Amino acid sequence: MIGRRRFTLGLGSIALTPLLAAAAARADVRVNGMVLPEKNDKRKLRDIPYVPLENIPNHRQLMRDIVVELAAYGRRRKSDFIVLLRNAPELLIKEKRESDWEGDRDPDGSAAGKYTPMGSIIRPCLEAIDGMVIDGLFYGRDHADQPTDAAVTRYLMNAVDMLESQGRRVLTIEYCRDAKLRAQAARQLSRAKTVSYFDAEKDKALAVIPKERPQHENAQHVTDMSLARNFLPMMHSQSFGSRSDWVAALAATNYDVLLLDPFWRGTEPLTSSEVKSLKYKELGARRLVLANLPVGRAADTRFYWKREWTIGNPSWLVAPDPLNPGETVVQYWNPEWKALVGKYMQGLVDLGFDGIMVDSADAYLYFEDLMPL
Repeated sequence: MIGRRRFTLGLGSIALTPLLAAAAARADVRVNGMVLPEKNDKRKLRDIPYVPLENIPNHRQLMRDIVVELAAYGRRRKSDFIVLLRNAPELLIKEKRESDWEGDRDPDGSAAGKYTPMGSIIRPCLEAIDGMVIDGLFYGRDHADQPTDAAVTRYLMNAVDMLESQGRRVLTIEYCRDAKLRAQAARQLSRAKTVSYFDAEKDKALAVIPKERPQHENAQHVTDMSLARNFLPMMHSQSFGSRSDWVAALAATNYDVLLLDPFWRGTEPLTSSEVKSLKYKELGARRLVLANLPVGRAADTRFYWKREWTIGNPSWLVAPDPLNPGETVVQYWNPEWKALVGKYMQGLVDLGFDGIMVDSADAYLYFEDLMPL
C-alpha cells in the first residue's frame, strides 16, 4: 500500500535525440506553470522567500516515486494493468533545473560523471507507464479554439516522438470547436501518429458524450493500448440527470477506451458490476476502461475528505487550485496523503478497472515555482 514505505529509485537512462536534449537544456521550458527568468533577464523575479538549496527537494523525483509505485502495485494485482500519465512530460527526461539541482548540491559528483546527463530519459518512470495523455498538443491548451503556443507544441512533440520511439501510446485531447480548425488539427495529428479526441465544449470540462460516432470506429476487441484507435475522456458527470443515465450513455458508445472519473458527480464510486458493463462497446467488442486518479490535488467531494479540513489542516493541504474550485494542491510526498492515494488505488483495482490515468502529476511545478534554485 502506498504511504507505508518510501520507494527509492535509481536513474537509469538512455540518450535522447539532439533536439530533445536541446529542449531539456533550455532554462525557460515550462509547459505548465510560470516561466522563471534567467539571471540576465531584465524581468523581475517574484518576491519569493529564500529557501536554502539543501532544503529544496527534487520535487520531480518525489512525483516519479509515486507513479512508479502505483504502477508496481497495479501490476502486482493484474499483470496487464495499464498506467497512463496525463501531461507532466518533465517526469520522463532530465531537464536543466534537475541537472542544476544535482550539480549545485554535489559539484564534485557532478564533475566526476556521477549523474546521468541532461536530456536523458528517466527509465524507471518511462517503464512504469504505457503512454501519456496530452491536453492541447495543437489546439486549446490555454483556451478553447486557440492554437497552442508554437514553442510549447514543439516541446511536446519532442516528448511525443520519444514516447512513440519507446513503444508508448500518446493520446491527445484537442479543445477545438471550429470545423476548419479541427480539420487542420486532424492533419497535424495524423502526422504525429497520436490517438486524438476533439472536445467541442467551450468550458473544456470533458463532460459531454459527442453526438457523432467515434473517429476511426473499430469493431475489433481492444485489450491493450496498442490496439486503441479512439478514446473518450469523461471527467465530469453533472450533465446527466441520474447515475443510471450516465452509465447507460457510456455503455451505448463504441469508443475503444473510456477514461473516466470513477465517481458519479464526484461523490459515489462506480460499482464493480457497472465497471464490468462498460468494458464492452455497444457493438459487443471488448474495450478498456481506465479510471482517473489525481495524485497532486485533493478534492473536497472525495471519500477521504473530512469536514474540518482546510488549508494547512492537515499540514499537507497547501493551496486552493484557482482553476478548479473545490480542489487543493497537496504535498504529494507526505505519508498521510500517499496512504490516501494508496487506498484510492486499491479501490480502483478492486472494482476491476483495466488501468488508471495518473492526473495532476504536474503539481511539482507549483512547488518548483515556490523554490527557485
